[in-house]
Amino acid sequence: MSKTFTIAGTSSLNGKIKFRFANGTVKHREQVLARNGHTEIRLIELPSAMDKDAARSFVESQNIMAPTVAVTAVKAPAAKAPAKTAAKVTVPADAEPAPL
Repeated sequence: MSKTFTIAGTSSLNGKIKFRFANGTVKHREQVLARNGHTEIRLIELPSAMDKDAARSFVESQNIMAPTVAVTAVKAPAAKAPAKTAAKVTVPADAEPAPL
């Protein structure tokens, strides 16, 4: 018995377009792919559970590979705080000590 999927489509990661197969909801899968850096995400819900070969044939027959607006990440990654560096303090030789 081969594994079946309810969602199929394509996405691009690092310039390479690949077929993607999943179960669940299209919206959730798009969010996961976008969060992990995928672009040009094109997923559809299959009319019934299908194995990879049948799903791929169905997706190709639906012509979803046509250019569309790329999906952007749902939440932009937080910017990293600048690295902390030790402050250099120069004290003049003739400076008086601070009162305690």
